Amino acid sequence: MVMSNRIKIKSKKISVFYGDKKALDSINLEIPEKKVTSLIGPSGCGKSTFLRCLNRMNDTIDICRVEGDIFIDEKNIYEKGLDPVLLRARIGMVFQKPNPFPKSIFDNVAYGPKIHGIVNSEDELNDLVKDSLKKAGLYNEVKDRLDEPGTSLSGGQQQRLCIARAIAVSPEVILMDEPCSALDPIATAVIEELIDELAKNFTIVIVTHSMQQAARVSQQTAFFHMGNLIEVGKTEEIFSMPKQIKTQDYITGKIG
Repeated sequence: MVMSNRIKIKSKKISVFYGDKKALDSINLEIPEKKVTSLIGPSGCGKSTFLRCLNRMNDTIDICRVEGDIFIDEKNIYEKGLDPVLLRARIGMVFQKPNPFPKSIFDNVAYGPKIHGIVNSEDELNDLVKDSLKKAGLYNEVKDRLDEPGTSLSGGQQQRLCIARAIAVSPEVILMDEPCSALDPIATAVIEELIDELAKNFTIVIVTHSMQQAARVSQQTAFFHMGNLIEVGKTEEIFSMPKQIKTQDYITGKIG
C-alpha cells in the first residue's frame, strides 16, 4: 500500500489569545493526509488549543481570538462566510472524557447523519449505524442492545461509541483530545488499535500526554512548549534523534 504524502491540513502563523494572554505563538504546521499526527508537550503548552483551531471550536469561547490561517485541502477554514457547523461535519472530534448523548446507542450514532441529511431512508440509516459501529470496533459488543442508553456502556465502550458517532458523518479528519486519559490500559490498547485502523481512511490528529502512546500510534509528532511549536518530524526521529535540546529534555523527563 502506497502511503500518501499529501498534506491535508496546513496552519500558517496561528496565534491564539485568551483575553491578553497569548496561548499560541505563530504556529506553522503541516499535517499529512491519512496518517496520525501526535501533538505532545507539557500541560498548558497549547496543544489542545491548537487542536481546537482545526475545527474552529475556539470560536465558541468569548475571550478567545485566533490570528493566522488554516488550510484544509488548500481552502482557508477561517475565511469569512465559511459555516463552522458544516466544517465540524468534515472534522470529527473525540474528547478526553467519553461524552455519549443521553440517547440510545443507536441514536447516538444516527444523530449526526440525521441532522446533516446524509441518509434517505431508514434502511440506509440502519446500515450506516451498523457500519460506523463496526469501524469503531464496537458492533459485536452492542448489536443486541442498540436501544439501551449509550451511558450504560463501560468507559472504553463509550469512547468507541463517540468515535462511531464521529465517523458516522463521514468526516475527512478526526481530532482526538487525549482520548485515552480516562481509560484503563486494556481499553486504551483497544482504542490505539482502532486509531491504527482508522488512519487508513481518515487523517487523525491526536493530543496525548503519553509519549509512549505517541510513539505507538503516530507517524508524525509535533512537540509544543509554552505556546511554541519547538519541533516536528517523523515520530521515530523525534523520539530517537530530536534536533532541539528542549525536545530532548522533554523526552528524557528533564522538563515536563
